[in-house]
Amino acid sequence: MQSNSVQDISVGEDEIDLKELFYKLLSQWHWFVIFGILGIVLGFLFSRVSQPVYDAKSVILVDENKKGMGVENLFEGMELGNGPNMQNHVGILNSYTLNLQALNNLNWRTSLYKKNFMKKTDLYKASPFKLTENGNKNLEGVELVITPMEGNSYTIEVDDKFVDGSTEYDVEFEATGEFGVPFKNEYFDFTIEKLAELHTEKYSINFNNLEVLALDYVEKVGVNLVDKNSELIQLALQGSNSQRIVDYLNELSNVYLQFGLRKKNQISLNTVKFIDNQLDGIVDSLKIAGQEFSDFRSKNKSIDLSHEAELVLDKVADIEKEQSTLDFRIAYFKDLLNYMGNAEQMEKIAAPSFVGIADAGLNAQVVKLAELYGEQTKLSFVAKDKNPTLIILNKEIKNVIKSLEENVRNLLTHAETESRTLKKRKDNITIRLAGLPETKQEMINIKRRFDLNNEIYTFLLKKRAEASIQTASNISDVQIIDPARVRTTKKIGPKTMLLMVIGGFLGGLLPLVIILLKDFFNDSIKSKDDLERGTTLPIMGEIARNNYKQEMAIVSHPRSGLAESYRGLRTNLHYKFKGDLKKVIGVHSMIPGEGKTFTASNLATIIAMDNKKVLLVACDLRKPRLHDVFEVPNRAGLSTYLVGQSSFNEIINRTQLECLQFVNSGAIPPNPAELLGGKEFEEFLIEAKKQYDYIVLDNAPVTLVTDGVLTSKFADSNLFVLRQGYSKQNQIKFINQLSQKGDMDEVGIILNDTVHKGYGNSYGSYGYGNGYYDEDHTQRSFKEKLLGIFSRN
Repeated sequence: MQSNSVQDISVGEDEIDLKELFYKLLSQWHWFVIFGILGIVLGFLFSRVSQPVYDAKSVILVDENKKGMGVENLFEGMELGNGPNMQNHVGILNSYTLNLQALNNLNWRTSLYKKNFMKKTDLYKASPFKLTENGNKNLEGVELVITPMEGNSYTIEVDDKFVDGSTEYDVEFEATGEFGVPFKNEYFDFTIEKLAELHTEKYSINFNNLEVLALDYVEKVGVNLVDKNSELIQLALQGSNSQRIVDYLNELSNVYLQFGLRKKNQISLNTVKFIDNQLDGIVDSLKIAGQEFSDFRSKNKSIDLSHEAELVLDKVADIEKEQSTLDFRIAYFKDLLNYMGNAEQMEKIAAPSFVGIADAGLNAQVVKLAELYGEQTKLSFVAKDKNPTLIILNKEIKNVIKSLEENVRNLLTHAETESRTLKKRKDNITIRLAGLPETKQEMINIKRRFDLNNEIYTFLLKKRAEASIQTASNISDVQIIDPARVRTTKKIGPKTMLLMVIGGFLGGLLPLVIILLKDFFNDSIKSKDDLERGTTLPIMGEIARNNYKQEMAIVSHPRSGLAESYRGLRTNLHYKFKGDLKKVIGVHSMIPGEGKTFTASNLATIIAMDNKKVLLVACDLRKPRLHDVFEVPNRAGLSTYLVGQSSFNEIINRTQLECLQFVNSGAIPPNPAELLGGKEFEEFLIEAKKQYDYIVLDNAPVTLVTDGVLTSKFADSNLFVLRQGYSKQNQIKFINQLSQKGDMDEVGIILNDTVHKGYGNSYGSYGYGNGYYDEDHTQRSFKEKLLGIFSRN
């Protein structure tokens, strides 16, 4: 039954006693205070050495309802597009391409910092020297530490790693350079020029890889809609230098503004480019034709054309003009067929109206396709191939291409047919010139070529002027409403108070974690509750910690909490023995250091103080200590009695208490177990019972030797001393096994060296208590109290 009850109780061994945990933490309040203050101080110091953090913002308005004079506005009302897709604009602003362009414009190839203790200060636009690269040889991402020296020299220290793809190299060297003189080695090639007087401070220089830096800014720049239904976009960036983040946001905004305007002007710009290409050829032809006409007239000054020849010449000129227009159209239609399936090539196509094509349907289709390709380009910044919006857009592009291709092929066929018809008309008309003199025919052909080129040239110049006006009239869809400014940046860090609070919290948390971990891995007996959870054996008493430098403290301090705890133990034994006298009490321990001898001595003393005759016997014949307690020599004792060298009365020692006497262990014998298990020891106890009310046996530790088990057979009660914070949990199981197997009878447990850390009716060294024995405590000095704080477990 006992075994089962112990096993049932052991099931709840891992339950947490919150009240006990609270008092345990409360008893260690000083560590929480100390580490909390330390954490606050560290938080404050960290805020002093940390880089400042600034937050800059700018606001952009996207208004795609603005109308310029571009070609696309000729078809207003045809519902060629919807309102602005703000998420696309957000994605473009946050794209790698735009961020890289902004960095290239800013030319942030190098970064310079001033190195202080645990801190680097960004010297953007405040550099005391100018650094010029002499080539593209400089390693990127490797820190150079520059220290100016006296005179015109400086030292360079490099101890860093260079990453090239998946390979990492160590770069380490020290060198000396001169200001204004190129520095060159296998890793770097640059020149540093002084702009101001320099002190012997350390500076850090990095050559930036702008492509890598762009990826970094893509992550750092916040791009968000001011409101989900608004067309306002807010850009935000944080950094340690307010001027740097302001410049970056403004440059990124400008890059985006130009990006949008460039897309909007694409058709007009393509038209101008197309016309310029045509003009290059026409100008040459016009010069040649003009020179020919001029030369011919100078040689043939008296040639006059007849009225009929004049009419024929006018008709041929009209046909050739029509033919030239048709040639432009045919070439345009062929280019359109070749390019319409390619977004990049489509950007090069001019508007149909600028090559003399007044077909509103064709113009609408070309503008629609250009707009769709523009949307596809924008969406590609933020969407993946399987994005539903992109899939729908691609289908719409295919449909427009299919319809446009059909229309263009019909127009091309019609233009080619018309071109053949014109050629036949021209051939029929020019036959009528065959009867004219050769000189007049030559003059007619020269003049016809000159007039044709001149008319084409004039037409192209007019169209180019129109396209340029349309380009200039276009207004960007993007407006920078609120650019970033240094004076409007906010310093958001380090937040000193927050760091101090976090430091104090973490500082206070550290002892909590340590205490909990220590408690988790601590398998010692920490309180009476551990005993109650581990055994059903009776707990006879809790002995308070001895705060006095005396073994027999209860004699000199009879009103102390220690004495009171032994009185409680004595009372429990009286109840156990029910008033019977002549009892033998065995005091045991599992291992040395648990306070067995101390407990046996004071237990015998407290019983003797109740006017009971007590004999305290040192049964630990291997490592005796009882004679040290009473400060007497260890000559004659139990061992000499058991071997017949001393009589009973010869080994009895008196104490200052009349009712208390003790027996030393005597000389250490070679066979303690045989002596204690023999009949001589039994005869010793019989004789002792005749003269004493109680006999207290101070036994050897039972886990080391069997002596204690042997003497326990003669005891009426066997008390095991376990020490709080010292004895292990598994010792309880061992005691249970001794009792269950019948190796010991009438087993009880005493918890020694207890320290109650609550605020109740305890007599321990902590808490206020309300017992009658606290006044007997000696008053400790301030130094002793302070040292006592740090010596607590």
